[in-house]
Amino acid sequence: MPEDKERGAILIAACIIAAIRLRGEEIKPSPKVKHAIYESVQLATMVLRELKGHGPFSTS
Repeated sequence: MPEDKERGAILIAACIIAAIRLRGEEIKPSPKVKHAIYESVQLATMVLRELKGHGPFSTS
């Protein structure tokens, strides 16, 4: 169950990040949109890891 919550949190965060990055752009299948989605998921995952203290920038 905790893993489902983490995936849900990543999904919501990635959607918000992608929406901000793509604001004003025409939303249609394109390499630019796919790349923005990919990067948004990566960033949301990195933020979650940092919050859990397991990221590349953690000191523990």
